[in-house]
Amino acid sequence: MRYLFTLLLISPLVFSQSDEDKEFIELYLKIQSLEKEIALLRNEVEILETQVKFYQERNIELIDEIDSKLISLMSVEDLRSFKSNEVPQEQVLNSYEQAIILIQKGNLDGALTALNVYVQNAEESDETPLAYFWLGEINLNNGNLAVATQNFNTLIGLYPAHWRVPLAKYKLATIYLEQGDEDRAVAQFESVIRDFPESSAAKASRESLSSLE
Repeated sequence: MRYLFTLLLISPLVFSQSDEDKEFIELYLKIQSLEKEIALLRNEVEILETQVKFYQERNIELIDEIDSKLISLMSVEDLRSFKSNEVPQEQVLNSYEQAIILIQKGNLDGALTALNVYVQNAEESDETPLAYFWLGEINLNNGNLAVATQNFNTLIGLYPAHWRVPLAKYKLATIYLEQGDEDRAVAQFESVIRDFPESSAAKASRESLSSLE
């Protein structure tokens, strides 16, 4: 009888311990499952990071290809050589988009006006630094070197990380050469090579420096 009483006393403890073990095992399995999911997510993140890096590098290559076509002082002429797409009449274009179409049609004066309107009135956008670049290009093409210098310097000063900056700095160097300021031109070419060594503008700067030796 005493043994039966003792067994009855310890039985709840045994079963209680067993329930705790069961809960612990379930919790452990859940943690293990979560760890597996985290590992899978980390793997997916690494794959996505690799893909992003690939496309970033590809974009840099494409930008360099475009830059190489625009190294010439006649890059406005290059743009004019492209066939402009017909724009539906109901589509409303901002003044920057209108300027690009006008350049393609050879109306540089109209494009210049549209670009000036854009930078003066438009809200900040991805097109703003490009507008300053094309202002510099058109003014350079028209022989307005002082205004072109101001346009390129505005782009460089306000948007130092923009992908157009290497080419804008190269253009400034060519302006200094045209103005007879070789020392300043050389310093600008060297700046392009130092700050953007892998760009097509740096390659053109090296070639320009070699021609000055």
